[in-house]
Order: sequence, then C-alpha cells, then structure tokens
Amino acid sequence: MRDKIEITGNEYDETILPIFADPNFLLTNLLGAINVQVKGNEFTAELPLSTLLGRATMVAYGKIFTSVNIVTYVVNIAGYGGNRGGKIKVIINSGKISIEIELDIPLSFLNSRVIKERINEFRNRADELIRLERIKRKI
Repeated sequence: MRDKIEITGNEYDETILPIFADPNFLLTNLLGAINVQVKGNEFTAELPLSTLLGRATMVAYGKIFTSVNIVTYVVNIAGYGGNRGGKIKVIINSGKISIEIELDIPLSFLNSRVIKERINEFRNRADELIRLERIKRKI
C-alpha cells in the first residue's frame, strides 16, 4: 500500500520537525496506533486492524531516523516475517509537509482500506492537529 499526503501552510517549517519525530503524535493520528512506547529512537505500537473473523491488533515496531528536515520511520510488523512493514517518510520544507507512506501489512486486502481511511481522516484534520500540537509544545 502506498499513499502520499501533502499539507501546505505558511507556518510550516523545520521548527515542527519534533512533532513528526514523535511516534505518539504521528502513529496515533496517522495510523490509529494505540499503546505507543518510545525508547530513544525506537518505538513499539499496536495497530488495530481487521481480520476475516473480526478485529485484531498487530504490533508494529521500528526505528526513527531524523535529519535536518526529514523524519523516516522504518516499520516492521511483529510475527509476520521480515517482509511485513515498510516506511513512513515526512519531508518538511518551508510552507509544505509531504508524508510518503509505504506499508506492506498482513491481510492487506482487508486492512489497506482501514489504513487508507485513517490516512484520509488525518489528511482532513492535519492542519488542526498540527496547530493543537504546536500550542501544546509551545512551538
């Protein structure tokens, strides 16, 4: 599954990088993750997804790499082999935020729709979520 979000606004610059480098903000709002835990540049989170018989929670874990204006999350899904997971890349330029999502998740024929709905919800609420987080962090 691949998707891309672009958010534009005059107030977006590199000062908001710490917001997107925080899995508690990005994974919770973008993928609907719960129980996010962070240790240094590593994270674990639970992703509520669908199965053939109902709902289930899959554990995602990985690392966060940060540079001057880019945050990259390398995501793995526990218990499904090394080929499940992907990456989320956030690029912040003056006036523009680009989020590139590339994930291979178990039962993708069911779960891609669930994840895409969450991504679209984030796309629609991103300005307000970022504004509230900036106020909270006093950025």
